[in-house]
Amino acid sequence: HEVRCCSDSPIDGWTKRGDSCPWAESDRGMDGCHSDKTFAEAEAVCEAAGARLCTKEELEGNCTRGTGCGHDGELIWSSTMQP
Repeated sequence: HEVRCCSDSPIDGWTKRGDSCPWAESDRGMDGCHSDKTFAEAEAVCEAAGARLCTKEELEGNCTRGTGCGHDGELIWSSTMQP
């Protein structure tokens, strides 16, 4: 899947879409776009950027929409585990 990262703290150049959204990004500060990554690789990309994987709710709430890499219509890794 593709990788988008979220942060509860401001990161320079990252987007915050609203009060209920974290700061989010798909490439800035992440060494470019990341596609076809494993879950572990996605976690490592976000950790290296000083961030975390976004939750399912953040992704479904469009908090990461338009943050780059053309991932808006793609499957994105999230930190939310399946029940």
